[in-house]
Amino acid sequence: MRFADIVKMCLDSLKRRKGRTILTVLGVFIGCTSIIVMVSIGAGMKESQDKMIESMGDVTVIQVYRGGGREGQDSKLDDKAVENFRAIAGVQAVMPKVSFDGYNITAVAGINDRYVADWCNIIGVDAGALEAMGYELVEGSFPAPGSGQAVVGQYFAYNFRDTLKPDGRNYVERWIWDEQGNLSTDIPDPFFDPTKTAVKLQFLSYEADPTATPTDFELKIAGLTKEDYSKGWETSEGVMMDIEDMRELLNTLNNTRTTKFEYSQIYVKATDIKTVSGVEEDIKNLGYETYSMQSMRDELNKQAQRIELMLGGLGAISLLVAAIGIANTMTMSVSERTKEIGIMKAMGCYVRDIRMMFLMEAGSIGLLGGVIGLLFSFLVSIVINLLAQGSFVGGPAVQISLETILQAAFGGDDITRVSVITPALALFGLVFSFFVGLLSGYSPANKAVKVSALEAIRNE
Repeated sequence: MRFADIVKMCLDSLKRRKGRTILTVLGVFIGCTSIIVMVSIGAGMKESQDKMIESMGDVTVIQVYRGGGREGQDSKLDDKAVENFRAIAGVQAVMPKVSFDGYNITAVAGINDRYVADWCNIIGVDAGALEAMGYELVEGSFPAPGSGQAVVGQYFAYNFRDTLKPDGRNYVERWIWDEQGNLSTDIPDPFFDPTKTAVKLQFLSYEADPTATPTDFELKIAGLTKEDYSKGWETSEGVMMDIEDMRELLNTLNNTRTTKFEYSQIYVKATDIKTVSGVEEDIKNLGYETYSMQSMRDELNKQAQRIELMLGGLGAISLLVAAIGIANTMTMSVSERTKEIGIMKAMGCYVRDIRMMFLMEAGSIGLLGGVIGLLFSFLVSIVINLLAQGSFVGGPAVQISLETILQAAFGGDDITRVSVITPALALFGLVFSFFVGLLSGYSPANKAVKVSALEAIRNE
């Protein structure tokens, strides 16, 4: 028997029993929809967690701290540690950080030192790694290592007061709240632009007489970094200078030749998210303590996977019921077509062709229910995401557009979906439904091929 003949007989059989076929497909449709929607909610939770972690900081950055040390290992955060980290496979950049300690630091700017910041914090960094580590600039450029230039935080200039104005009016307020209680992004400009105005730092040792004359240092500002607390508070209000420039400055202030640093912490950036775990493990093997967003992400993903499995298990119950329905339908089909099976055998049809015909019917029911279930699951997912975005709340003022529907279906940078149907999940739903149909029809198909041709023909 040709394959085309088997397909035709399969379709004819399903059409003759439309009512039974529709009800059986409906069972598969409900089961497939249940699994896909349930698992998609777990996937939505995972997407939401990933976006939350990404908003907290770069997931490829590992913070390294001094560890307790292991036998035969030195866990100091020094230049040797920096070189060791750079040698690890999968490391893109290494950023050591050191605080400028031991001095009271003030800053002055403008004609006759009109603008004064009563405090100033300086952080030493590897200026050559700033861009590779993901720092962003609001204005200006990154300084070259050893150039004597520095970058300051985005809101550095707001720390200065105008000495010619009375108290209460001598600061530019950048913390402005709107009527809804949200922080306003529309803030006034500071008294001066630090990239265009000369700024001078004044150093006075903690051990010196408070009335002593401080040591002046001209701060050459190359640019302003965008505020990003995941990379450090200094991106908001601090000063970041190259470590070698800081070393020279300390040598001058302390009247020494060499200043050795033990860094407060070191940031290591992996080439991509896939290499983070390996890099972090290598650093720990050197005797250091680490922290990364990837560690948190892995733990949250494990929780999301457990929830996905639980929700998928609940949905699978519906598909199990559908499988029983398919088996029942195919068993009845075999009983009703006993004479037809006998005639096919008498005409010389191979046993494998008869088995294939019944398996094809069962698989077609599963596949058809899976396709309809998948399409309906997409619709349910879109509705859930639109509801989560508030598109159905607020009356006629809120309009549903093609853009919002596409965002609900496929996501976007500013959209967090509750239900996420990935291509892998969609393919799994179809394949799983098809194989449920095949497995459910296997026993009835075997029963069909065991029917005796003579007894089947005599059957009324």
